[in-house]
Amino acid sequence: MNTINTHFRLSYQLQDEAFQLSQAGNSNLYIAVSSKAMRLAVADVERNKFVALEDYELITVFTPLQIAEQLRLIADQSPILQEQRWLDIRVSISNQFFTLVPETLFDPAHQEDYLRLHSTLDPQHHVILHNRTFGLEAVNIFAIDSALYRTLQSLFPERNVQFTHQTSALIKSLLHQTDRKAGRTMHLYVERNYVTVLVIDENGLQFCNVFHYLSPEDFIYFVVFVMQEQKMNPEQETITAWGDITPDSSLFNMLKKYIRQVRFGKRPADVGYSYKFDDLFDHRYFELFSLHFCE
Repeated sequence: MNTINTHFRLSYQLQDEAFQLSQAGNSNLYIAVSSKAMRLAVADVERNKFVALEDYELITVFTPLQIAEQLRLIADQSPILQEQRWLDIRVSISNQFFTLVPETLFDPAHQEDYLRLHSTLDPQHHVILHNRTFGLEAVNIFAIDSALYRTLQSLFPERNVQFTHQTSALIKSLLHQTDRKAGRTMHLYVERNYVTVLVIDENGLQFCNVFHYLSPEDFIYFVVFVMQEQKMNPEQETITAWGDITPDSSLFNMLKKYIRQVRFGKRPADVGYSYKFDDLFDHRYFELFSLHFCE
């Protein structure tokens, strides 16, 4: 007997009228998975344009196994996840189980050893993966819960699903669009209870880490701490924020209290967006749109 209950809600959905699932063979499917949300986007490759988006909020979900269970239930009701004919299927995983290793030092036989230096892993419950972060000359080694990995693979049994860590997608997109001549800059990708902090200068990525916070005070502590470590001045630097943060939120107000210049980021450039996306904040779904550049 199936005793799995529904613990998600569809919080946002949009689709261009010109897009039909019969066009999946000319389109890519992007999936962003975190502990709080499951997000899908479709990009029409021929038109180089995003044409559909679905955002599912996970409610009272506490374990990776529960996330996998909810993903299967979401797939039961989402025609996008039931479609099999996509050109590419790219999945980003958001968690703290990752590490960046210089490409010249990377040995695939030891990828678990590299990751164990930074993360507590359970070989029975984690799958270790890696992908090269192009433009950075580094390899991102990361872990995904095995139940979630199997569920994602089972949704597309005859397709090659490309997995990447969310930080790889963010780094790729930021390096693609950041003006490095502007000097050292800090970028925040904000999720519920997690913030990814990245620092970029004219030489490329200088810092990347994911912090877990429980309050606005925790949140600003990590931001200021990284600024101090990177010798950045809160009175002079500009911080750019993306993700699940709004102008009237306590997190944004806390940022404005300690950082003189805070701004919201724009959507990734060099790709179009259906007019249906016009009602969205430009800084929302950056992690999802960034998968478009993770070839």
